[in-house]
Amino acid sequence: GLFARAALQSGAPEVLAREKVRAMVRRMASLLKVPATARAFGAVPLPDLLAAQAAVLRRSGPLTGGPAFGLVTDPDTLPGDPLEAAAATDVPLLLGWTTEEYRLWLAPTGALPVMDRLGPLTVALARARSGKDRAAVRALRAALPEAGPAELAGQLLTDRLLRDPLRRLAGARRPAPSFLYEFGWPSGVPGLGACHALELGFVFDTLDVPESSWLAGPGAPQELADRMHAAWVRFAVTGDPGWTAWDGNGPPMVFGGPRRGESVGASLTPPVLP
Repeated sequence: GLFARAALQSGAPEVLAREKVRAMVRRMASLLKVPATARAFGAVPLPDLLAAQAAVLRRSGPLTGGPAFGLVTDPDTLPGDPLEAAAATDVPLLLGWTTEEYRLWLAPTGALPVMDRLGPLTVALARARSGKDRAAVRALRAALPEAGPAELAGQLLTDRLLRDPLRRLAGARRPAPSFLYEFGWPSGVPGLGACHALELGFVFDTLDVPESSWLAGPGAPQELADRMHAAWVRFAVTGDPGWTAWDGNGPPMVFGGPRRGESVGASLTPPVLP
């Protein structure tokens, strides 16, 4: 009853195992040489705290796994799985992802060429981590015939982290309205493509702020920002962003797709229903 509608952008609200999150907190405490308590962290100067956070995050990530920050269930603050709670409500939801989420984590680190050199091993490891079968890999190759091992692996992991859980959530909520979208405009920065967080400057119409321009590079289309910003505002005001709620089939709404409106993400895997 506290929210009239909500947007889940490039993220599924899943809970993590307490031990996985606790390992991240303990690593930070060890670096800072303080007890792993809220009181001890609160006494650490902010620059030191941020430096320790950056250091421990280098050892893991959304795609590579390992210890991570995340939600855990707790009787006082989060008594249940938020994904299940979202499925049980009839509040309109706006759910989406970018076409190449994985590039934000892999391109700046130089990991993509390494993954391509590893060839089939890269795809096999991604398939194991994402829980996909060989048929999914064959469908992916058919959809993206020019993709190398790194792109295939990245798309498999994007399915696992975002497309599959958000489609499952939309399917579990029917007939409650869920509006799916995909952001496909590729950044002007070499290698980033349509990466994670690139859509934020368009959604909030802030292409001129440093963080947005750093991700988007030169030539970011203001017209696309105008369209997306208007759609998000319309959703906030009315609960309808301007396209049809997902019915369990078909592609999401595509913003700036590289294939003239075809959804790359929708072509990779069939809709996932509960």
